[in-house]
Amino acid sequence: MLVDGVPLMRRRRLRVGVLIAVAVIAWCFGSWLLAERLVSERTSLLIEREQGAAAATASSVGSNAGFALAHMSHIPKVLARQPEIETVLSRAATVVPRQTPLAPPQLRAVLEKDAGLSRLAKRLEAMVTDLGVDQVWVMDAAGNCIASGGFSRSVTATGVNYLDREYFAKAKRDGVGQQFAVGRTTHTPGIFYSAAVTAGSRFLGVIAVKIDVSRLARLVSDNNAFITDENGVVIVAGDRSFYMKSVPGAWVNRLSDSEQLNRYQRREFETLAIEPVDVHGLRLVRLAGRATPMLEALSYSQADMLKIWVFRDLSELLRIQREGRWLWLVLLLTGASLLVCAGAGFRYWHRGREHQAEIARINSELVVLNDELMVQARFDSLTGCRNRRYFLEEVDNELKRSARFAFPCCVAVLDIDHFKAVNDEHGHAAGDVLLKHFAQTVGACLRSSDSLGRLGGEEFALLMPQTTLEGAAELAERVRTAVECSSVRDGIIEVRVTASIGVEQWRGGDDGVESLLVRADHAMYAAKHDGRNRVNVQATSSNLSLFSDG
Repeated sequence: MLVDGVPLMRRRRLRVGVLIAVAVIAWCFGSWLLAERLVSERTSLLIEREQGAAAATASSVGSNAGFALAHMSHIPKVLARQPEIETVLSRAATVVPRQTPLAPPQLRAVLEKDAGLSRLAKRLEAMVTDLGVDQVWVMDAAGNCIASGGFSRSVTATGVNYLDREYFAKAKRDGVGQQFAVGRTTHTPGIFYSAAVTAGSRFLGVIAVKIDVSRLARLVSDNNAFITDENGVVIVAGDRSFYMKSVPGAWVNRLSDSEQLNRYQRREFETLAIEPVDVHGLRLVRLAGRATPMLEALSYSQADMLKIWVFRDLSELLRIQREGRWLWLVLLLTGASLLVCAGAGFRYWHRGREHQAEIARINSELVVLNDELMVQARFDSLTGCRNRRYFLEEVDNELKRSARFAFPCCVAVLDIDHFKAVNDEHGHAAGDVLLKHFAQTVGACLRSSDSLGRLGGEEFALLMPQTTLEGAAELAERVRTAVECSSVRDGIIEVRVTASIGVEQWRGGDDGVESLLVRADHAMYAAKHDGRNRVNVQATSSNLSLFSDG
C-alpha cells in the first residue's frame, strides 16, 4: 500500500500543483486584463475631456479674434467712400513730384506744406481714436503715403512708399486687402486692412488701417497656445519665446529673402519644435520645452488669415498609466486577498464617483446651454425680437384666446422704407446696425402685452392683443412717428429712415394667422404704394388709409 501510495500522493500533489499554477496564471492574466481595462477607460475619458477642452479653447479664441478683426476690416471700406479722400487723391498728382522722386523726408516736407493734405492728416489723426485702430494712412496710386494718423512726429508713414506691400497690391487688384506684417516705420507687428479708392473705374490710391497684434495678446493667456499668420509664423503667444518662430512646414520658409525682409524685417525663422509622439497607441505631440505629451487643436479665423494653435498637457495620462501598472502589480502580488481587492475596488469606485460628479456638472452646463439654445431658437439673434416661427405661434395662441373670450385682436406689418439703398450705400454692417436700432425704437413704443417679431429681412410684425382697430391704428402711428424722428449713427455715418405700416383686425371665426397676416401685408404694401412713411388700416370691409405723414 505504501509503495502503491507513494505514486498516488505524487499524482495528487502534481494535480494540485497544476491547478495552482493554472490558477496563478489565470489570476495574473485576469488581473492584467482588469488593470488594462480600467486604464483604457480612464484614458478614454481623459482624452475626450482634453480634446473637448482644447477644441473649445481654440474655437473660442478663433471666434473672438475673428469678431474683432471682422469689425476692423470694414473700416477702410467705409473710409474709401468718403468724398474728402477721393478729392485729395484726385489732386495728389499735382503735389507729389513724378519725374524726380524724392527721399521720404524730402517728400514728407513737400506733402506737409499742402493745406489740403494737412487737413486730411488732422482728420486721420482724429479717426484713430474714433475708429479704435492704431494707425490709418492714405496712399496715392504710386504707393506714396500722402497723409497719416496715429504715428508719432519722429516715426511717421507720410512720405514713405508702400507699393511693395501685399495689402496695397491686393487692394489695387481686388478692391480690398489684408496682411500681417511688421510695420515699416514703427517696427511693431500688426494686421493691416486696406481698400482701394476709385473714381469710376480709375484707381486713385489706397487707404489702410493697422491693428497692433498686442490687441490679440489678451486672447492668448495660456503658455501652451499661440496664433500664427497665413505663412505659419507665430505672431501672438502666451510663451514669449515662441514669438516670430515658424511651425514645421511653414510657408514662410519658401518665401524669398526679399519677401521675408519686406514682411517680417528678418530673414531667418527658427522652427518651433512640434514633434509627433506615440504613447500606447495614442498619436500625440511634444511641444518645444515641454516634458509631457500633449493634445493639439487648431482653429481658423478671419478667412484663414490666422490659425489658432492650442495644446493641452497630458501629464495625467502618464499618471493613469503608472497607476495601472501599480494596480496590476498589487493584484499580482496579493492574489485573491479580499482586503487588497476591496481597497483597490473602493479606490476606483471613488474615482468613478468623481467622474460621475464631473458628468453631472457637465450635464448641468448642458441644461444651461439648452436654455440658451431655446432662446436662440425663438428670438432673432440680430435684433433681439421674436423670430418668424415663434411670432406666428404667439399670434396663433392669441387668436385662440381671443376666440374663447371674445377679445379683439390686431396685427400690423412694418417694413423699413428704402432699406436696400442703405445696404447698397453704406454696407451690410450699417444695415445690421439700422435693423437693431429699428427694433429698439419700435419696442420702446409698445405696451407690455404687445409682441414684436421679425418676419425676414427688413420686414417686422406687431401683435396687439385685446386691441381694437382704432387703438391699433393709434399705436402704429406712434411707432411710425418714433421711427421717422429717430436716426442711427454707425461710425461717421448717420442714417434716417421711415417705415410703412399696414394694420389689420382679426375677424373672428375661421380667420386664421395666415389670412390675417396676408391682409396686414397687403395693407403695408398699399401704404408703400401711397407714398411710404404712412400707416394704412385694413378695415373689415375695405382698405382705409387713416394716417399719413401729413
